[in-house]
Amino acid sequence: MVGDGINDAAALASSHIGVAMGGGVGAASEVASVVLMGNRLSQLLVALELSRLTMKTVKQNLWWAFGYNIVGIPIAAGVLLPVTGTMLTPSIAGALMGLSSIGVMANSLLLRLKFSSKQKASFQAPSSRYSVSYMVSH
Repeated sequence: MVGDGINDAAALASSHIGVAMGGGVGAASEVASVVLMGNRLSQLLVALELSRLTMKTVKQNLWWAFGYNIVGIPIAAGVLLPVTGTMLTPSIAGALMGLSSIGVMANSLLLRLKFSSKQKASFQAPSSRYSVSYMVSH
């Protein structure tokens, strides 16, 4: 549901995703899930693209953390000790875990660059790939 006035507040509150236009009254903005700060409906497409990129980044971060822990935990537990004679000390394992967290944060910060470059590209060459069925099904 997209609305901008007090008469839209109830529908925005009960909808799955409520989108309020930024110039709307406070009631609509307070109950909406998303507030578009400009008064351009085209910002809804930008919000959808940002949402898609955000979820892609979240999935990347989860896969990275999952893979890192699948490999790192057995090594820290000493699985390689009989083969190589080495084992991770707790301090090294903790430092590597911190580096993993830095990697996840860096990937999350890259979202800003990914989004701004996609946004610039979309302003240079407008795309009509969004349709109502895309917005409803995703």
